[in-house]
This record gives sequence, C-alpha cells and structure tokens, in this order.
Amino acid sequence: MDTLVVTGHLAENAVTKAVKGKADVLVLDIEVAAFITPALLRRHLPEKKYDLILIPGLASGDFTVLENELGTPIRLGPKHAVDLGSVLSFAGTLELSTKIPACEMLAGKMRENAIGKVTMLEEKSEAPLVVKSVKIGGNSRMKVMAEIVDAARLGRQELIDKILYFEHTGADIIDLGMSLGTSGEEAAEAVKTARLATTLPLSIDTLEPALINTALENGVDIVLSLNSTNINDVKDNIIKHAAVAVVIPDRVDDMGSLFQNLESARDAGIQKIIADPVLEPAGHGLVESINRFYEFRKKDKTTPLFFGTGNVTELMDADSIGINALLSAMGMELDASILFTPDFSHRQPQ
Repeated sequence: MDTLVVTGHLAENAVTKAVKGKADVLVLDIEVAAFITPALLRRHLPEKKYDLILIPGLASGDFTVLENELGTPIRLGPKHAVDLGSVLSFAGTLELSTKIPACEMLAGKMRENAIGKVTMLEEKSEAPLVVKSVKIGGNSRMKVMAEIVDAARLGRQELIDKILYFEHTGADIIDLGMSLGTSGEEAAEAVKTARLATTLPLSIDTLEPALINTALENGVDIVLSLNSTNINDVKDNIIKHAAVAVVIPDRVDDMGSLFQNLESARDAGIQKIIADPVLEPAGHGLVESINRFYEFRKKDKTTPLFFGTGNVTELMDADSIGINALLSAMGMELDASILFTPDFSHRQPQ
C-alpha cells in the first residue's frame, strides 16, 4: 500500500524516524502539524497517486471534499509521531477513521504488539541473575517485586489470595514483609504457604538474622536486606541455598558503607547480589537518594539495582498510579533491575 504521511516542520524528524521508509513523508510549510488545512494540503500534494493519505491525529479540519476530489482516502493518523510505525503496519488491514485518531482505534492491537515485542526481547535478553526462570539485571526488563505487608500475620487463605492477586496482575516476584515482633514460627509458616501458592520467586523483607535464616530454610529465594549488622549471621545460609541477597548501606546517607557491604558479601562467598542505595520518601531526602542511585550507577554499571518505589508512594497520599509511573520511568533511566512496591492502605471508617 502506497501511503503518504503528512506533517509539519516541528515533527519532521520524529515522523521520518517513526515511518522508517514504510511511507512517503510530506512536510508542509507549517510548524504545528495539527493545524493543517485541506487548502494547504491541496497546494503541496505531489503528483503521485497514493492509496492512503494520513494526516495528524489531532487535525480538526474537514477533508471530505479534498478526499472526493482526489479519490484517495484521507484518514487521521496517530496523535503522536512515535506511534506511526505501528499504525502503518495495520493500515492495509483496518479501515481508519476521519474522526477518531488511529492510535485510539488501534489501542488494543498496539498493546498486543508492544507486549509481544517485550516478550521477544526478554526471551533474547541476558542477565547475571536468574531466579526460578526470572531474569534479573543485564539487558532484561525491569521486574516488579510486589510486597505483601505484614505477611506473617495474615491468615493462610488471605495470604494465598494476595499472592494470587499479585501474580494475576503481573508481579514477577512476591515479597513477604515481616513486621517487628514476628516470630520464627510465623515467618516459616508464611514462607511455606507462599511456596505452595506460587512458583514465582519469593523474597523476605527483614533485617532480623533469625527470620532470614528461617525463611531460607523454608524455600525463600531472595533476602532483603543485608548490611554489616547481619551479614555474618546469614551468609552461610545464603550460600547454602544459593539465594540472592539485596545489600543496603548501614546508613542511607553513607554510600561508602554500601560499597563496603557489597565487598563484604562478595568476600564471604555470596555470588548473587543486588545493590540498594535506598530510595527515601518525599520530604526526607527523595532527591538526594535519587542522586545516590545515579552516582552508584556511574561507578558500578553491572550490579543489578533495587529501586524501592514503595518507600515513596506509601507515605504520599496522592495519585499512586501516576507516582508509580513516574518513579518507574526514573528507575528505567537509572537502569534498575527490580521495582519494589506494596499495594496496601488502611481502610477509613465509614
């Protein structure tokens, strides 16, 4: 299908890059492509006969008369140039609209394509860590670790239901959060229940050596978190069970201790390591902590990074979806390997 994509000066480079030779590009003498008019398009049309003309998805003029004059369908393309490649791949199989931008019409198909591409790239990716077939780090995609808050205090069925919910909604790893005062027996029972409920990797979130060791003996795959206060008490069990250790600094503002703790973990024989410079809540050092991630990645470009988005969202009573999206984008730019987030709130009395 011979297709002509019409745009303006500002979007010329973006459109040309997105089209990738799948169509001809006509740049009109106008800055903002959405302001295109039928008269302006008519004056600049080439003599070549096209099967389809795509105008910007935000264009608002009525191109019916020009379409009838040319005998060529003039349809709305996507709102954003970046989506042109996907739209062009469907242009010959789906009737586009004169009223609805192509990206909206094809949202479902474009989503399927995007998921398929991500799946293909993930299959081809290489990662330094693989936990129960889940790749962590390298050029694999970021993985979502979903925390179940106070997991050891939940009833058996409630814990199973939460695990199945997180698994159904796309979590890659299930984290069992342990509150203060949790007993070893409670921790062991939580891990056993979780292990029966899912084949996804399991992590335990505690600094208590006794709980870490108990969880390792009962099948947990990842330990949160190691520092100088507990590494000597848990290192043998981590090595024995070939578990992954998330290493943190002794103090959040002490990057030197993070590198020291990473070195200590490696010297102890722990081979599967993830670094966590610790993301802090808004108003308590959020910007500085993001900078620590940035500085860490400049010094160490290979160790997988743990990005705790929940540290921010759980203390901010605002749009959690939007905040998580923004933090996820930051994590992507910082080359984070794991996004850690809870799904928890206290119900307000009616």
